[in-house]
Amino acid sequence: MRYLRVFLFIFILPVALNAQINLKGIVLDAETQEPLGNVTIIDLNSKQWSISNLKGEFTLELKSKKSTQVEFRLLGKKVETLNLNQNELLQSQVVYLKDKNLRLDEVVIRAKKGQSFSEIILEEEAINQVQSFSLNEVLEQLPGQKITEFSLNEFKPIAFRTVRPPGISDEGFGNKSFGTAVVVDDIPLSNNGNMQSFTANMSSPFNPNYLGFGDRDAGTSFNGNFTNANFGVDLRQITTQNIEKIEIVEGIPSAKYGDLTSGLVKIDQKAGQSPFLAYASLREGTTEYGLNKGFQLSEKAGFLNVSASLLKANANPRVSYTDYERINTQLMWSWANQPKSIRNSLTVKYGFNVDNVNYEEEDKDQKRVKNEQKDLRISNRFKYKFEENHFLDHFELNTNLTLTDQYSFESKYVNNGGKLVGFQTEEGVYEGIYTEPTYIASKEVEGKPISVYSAANIYKSFSTEQWTHHLSAGISYRMNDNKGRGRLGSPENMGPALVSQTNSGGQAFRPYNYADEVKAESQFSLFIEDEFSTYGDNSKLNIAAGLRSDIQNSYLTLSPRLNSYYIYKDLKIRAGFGLTAKSPSLNQIYTGYRYYDVILGDFRVPGEYNIGAIQTFVEKENNPEVKPSRSLRTELGFDYRFDFGSINITGFYNKLYNGITSSPYPIKRDLADVSVDDSDLSNPEIVIDGYNSYYYTESQISNGLESEDIGLELFMNFPEFIFKNIDFSLQGSYISTINNNTEDAYVKSSNASKPESFGVYHQGDKDLSHLTFGGTLNYHIPDIGLVIAVRSEHFIFDKYKRNASLYPYAFIDKNLNKVPISSENQNNEDLYGHIIRSSSAYENNRTKVFHNFHLRISKDFLNGFRFSFYANNFLDLKPTSIERSNGKDIEMINPDMVKLSFGTKIEYQF
Repeated sequence: MRYLRVFLFIFILPVALNAQINLKGIVLDAETQEPLGNVTIIDLNSKQWSISNLKGEFTLELKSKKSTQVEFRLLGKKVETLNLNQNELLQSQVVYLKDKNLRLDEVVIRAKKGQSFSEIILEEEAINQVQSFSLNEVLEQLPGQKITEFSLNEFKPIAFRTVRPPGISDEGFGNKSFGTAVVVDDIPLSNNGNMQSFTANMSSPFNPNYLGFGDRDAGTSFNGNFTNANFGVDLRQITTQNIEKIEIVEGIPSAKYGDLTSGLVKIDQKAGQSPFLAYASLREGTTEYGLNKGFQLSEKAGFLNVSASLLKANANPRVSYTDYERINTQLMWSWANQPKSIRNSLTVKYGFNVDNVNYEEEDKDQKRVKNEQKDLRISNRFKYKFEENHFLDHFELNTNLTLTDQYSFESKYVNNGGKLVGFQTEEGVYEGIYTEPTYIASKEVEGKPISVYSAANIYKSFSTEQWTHHLSAGISYRMNDNKGRGRLGSPENMGPALVSQTNSGGQAFRPYNYADEVKAESQFSLFIEDEFSTYGDNSKLNIAAGLRSDIQNSYLTLSPRLNSYYIYKDLKIRAGFGLTAKSPSLNQIYTGYRYYDVILGDFRVPGEYNIGAIQTFVEKENNPEVKPSRSLRTELGFDYRFDFGSINITGFYNKLYNGITSSPYPIKRDLADVSVDDSDLSNPEIVIDGYNSYYYTESQISNGLESEDIGLELFMNFPEFIFKNIDFSLQGSYISTINNNTEDAYVKSSNASKPESFGVYHQGDKDLSHLTFGGTLNYHIPDIGLVIAVRSEHFIFDKYKRNASLYPYAFIDKNLNKVPISSENQNNEDLYGHIIRSSSAYENNRTKVFHNFHLRISKDFLNGFRFSFYANNFLDLKPTSIERSNGKDIEMINPDMVKLSFGTKIEYQF
């Protein structure tokens, strides 16, 4: 009760202190001078909002008499932002909005820094700077990212402010991708219920299912992986045509946002009246067609936005055995009451995505792979603005229900059957079964994730003599479950994991039903935040301080957040600090029981009998002790505005801890010695003659990964560079990443008579670093609606080093006791040669500088058409680098170099 009184005191006290004024004015069309209704007006400081009436008139309640920024938004019009000083706040404002097209005098075609902290803003023309079939291509414009070889035949993860590793299975990258939040219209997308994994995290949680195509010798394995269980949202499923603005927070997010560790992507979709827009986009083997329209139902009924798109992609247009298909449809109904104090938006979206690979004609094993996903997403956003002098300013309630149907399938022809496999789900010795000599091996996973989200937030702004405060607080609830049939099939059709050899063993497959075994994961969160500011002569100090509390997987986490900036004339200094938390996914918690099958004997008498003895061991199920991952995020930067441009530099240090990884552990079991009693040849029986000690390792999910990122980011913008209508921007990124798996690794003794059963090793860390620069040169001729843009990428160095211990620092004895080895004896091969492994250290340093250049030409026609032409690596550069292949260094075309490719897009508004 005491905390409730404190909470109410915080929000009621400002009523007495409030010193508000009303900003009034009218919004007109810049060309026709006609009034514009339904314009959304937002005070960017307090987030207070208003909507203009049909006469274009508006009244915006301001909580401060100090200067502020007011934004005017209407679909199809260029966003207008007014910087109003203390005197201008008392004057009636006349605001003109221009049509949004390439005939504007000024078009922002690049990513730009936000007005507050270190956020990056991408608006419509910046989104169109690249030929974007999905959100992934748009985000490749950011510092630290790079344009990759275009392919939609694989899932697209992303992580910010970290070095992209050479392989998708990197645990550091996997954790950071999983911790990157994507929020669409204030409602987060969730991948926590995705359990589309064939292997149940037996070795590593970051080994996605593989389609079976792609050049694995090209120095990268970011190709052909189609399921993103344990990773972040698949960005290729998010279309861009309906996006109005993207805000990327690479640093410290507001306390309002949770269930993340590595960054935040906020997407605002288009809503309101708009003409029909039909478009077609083509690049290599990928085509997309779409149609958008915003209807005004009536003055009282509001607006209905309808969009639909169809995409088909082929990884290699010369053949037809790999394809990806995406269908997205969406209805958005937006409504406001007559006084404009209530706004509501209801969105219904259906998505269909399918990966399909068919090698039946081209491949000898007739491999087929399919991954299908259907999504129904229903979201509602409600906002209520209280009357003047109320102790609250406004209230919002956001709710979402997402129903997903997933199906993953793989099959291939097997011609080396007749192998012995186990099938029991209880421990013991039993007679195994044999696979057919030839058969179709298949894997199937059916998942039906359910995601529920609800959040209620309140806002209050007030001013004192010196300070202006913007308070916000909220409560949210998330639930993820999976009602699918899970991993399907039977052991004899999975493809033999074991060889028919006595005492050979390995991890085994058993069906696992998600609907029966998986329990729903719930998250409950609270946050409170105060963004307060004060003004001086030519200066401003702004601080946003908040605290977030999450209960995730029964663990309580507290996450303080602090962002600040100080402005003095043209200099701005920024600093931030914060903690974040990311809940483990259902796939990381629920793995089912761990089965280990050992072949005790395969007895065959030709013409009489075949009988095989299997012993199955069963280990504990699931990983209930897995905690949320945590991240410490810090940054320090400055901005300076010159007469001819601006510069932004940000330094950062981030540390991920309690990261998800795989933790092996040694096991000792009693293994049966068996023989066959074949006194009756028609009914041979397995006989247990005794038991011997048997050692092997199992694996579980743990919080043993740590990762550190340190780096610098650079933005430089020159609105008019040398010549009129030409602007130039430069960005750069230096990042050093160190991933450290704190769990032990085990090497089984090659000599069973020795007292050491396993050698114990440190995993070793991975060091990655890169230095890149990029530039964008835009030539804009507004009179004819033409933009010519050249984007360059400059790769200075890209280093990767995997450190690994060659010698054990301890051993596991016959009773599973861990015994340290003295440093002077760790490399003693006479004593420990049977547990010393071969070196697994690796180093690949690309220090040869190379460059790439990309071209965009867009033209707006007066009849409603827009034509865009895109070319990646339009100079057809082919730099070489030294790569390691089969133990040798060879010179080859740099695998990071994007190949020459062309694309076009045609849009028509009517």
